[in-house]
Amino acid sequence: MINEEESVNLHPIERIIRVGLGALLLYFGSKVGTIIALLNTGYYQTGTLKFRFAQIIASMPDTWRIFGWTLGFILLFTGANGFCPFYKILKVNTNRKKQKN
Repeated sequence: MINEEESVNLHPIERIIRVGLGALLLYFGSKVGTIIALLNTGYYQTGTLKFRFAQIIASMPDTWRIFGWTLGFILLFTGANGFCPFYKILKVNTNRKKQKN
C-alpha cells in the first residue's frame, strides 16, 4: 500500500499555484496563433511592450506553442496529483507533515 506522506510532496498552496499556472500556460499555448494574427493586422501599437511581446512570439510560434502546452501540462498534472518526480529526485518535500500530539 502506498503511504500518503510519501506519495504527496507538494504543499497544498503550491499545488493550487501549479494548477493555476499550468492552466494559464495551456491557454497561452492555444492563443499563440491569435497573438500572431493580431500582430499582423496592426492591433498592437508600435513601440509598446505588447507589440514587442507579440514580435517575440511571432519569431518562433511553434516553439512558444510547444513550450506553453508542455510546461502547462506538467504543472497541471503535478499540481493535481500533488507529486513532483523532480522533487523526489532532489529529495525536496514542501508538504508539511502533520504533528501528532
